[in-house]
Amino acid sequence: MLGTRKRKVTAVLVAAVTLVAGWLVFREPALLSTTDETLQKKVDAAIEGKPVPLAKMTDFAWDRLQLFAQYDHDYFTGDCEISDAVDDRVEWKHATTSFSGPSLWVFSKDGEAVRAIQMDTSVPEGQASWSTKVKVSGGPNHNVMHFVE
Repeated sequence: MLGTRKRKVTAVLVAAVTLVAGWLVFREPALLSTTDETLQKKVDAAIEGKPVPLAKMTDFAWDRLQLFAQYDHDYFTGDCEISDAVDDRVEWKHATTSFSGPSLWVFSKDGEAVRAIQMDTSVPEGQASWSTKVKVSGGPNHNVMHFVE
């Protein structure tokens, strides 16, 4: 009887280890952040002029944009917080830039994160999630980015 119980426990442990190992090996890899000099220049130009649809500035398909500040309420915004909000694995690989407080723009299509781009801009106040209808503008204050839908 003790031998049967030991075999059952061993079988359960082997199954659990196999499931965990399979999950680690076959899970979808994280989306790594990048920088995009072309998009950055387009956003910078839009801040100086009339509102421009963000969808016209990008060369990839997306239906949702989520914005993340490097620091949120005096603490570093980590990959776990971003991944939880996006509902997809995202890793923010901070790139060295001239901007002291960059932001991460995560573009998604049909619920899947497709691009994560570090931008040299602060996160505009207000909502943190936007549709393809969003326009980038300078708003009432010169050189301060605003989003409008």
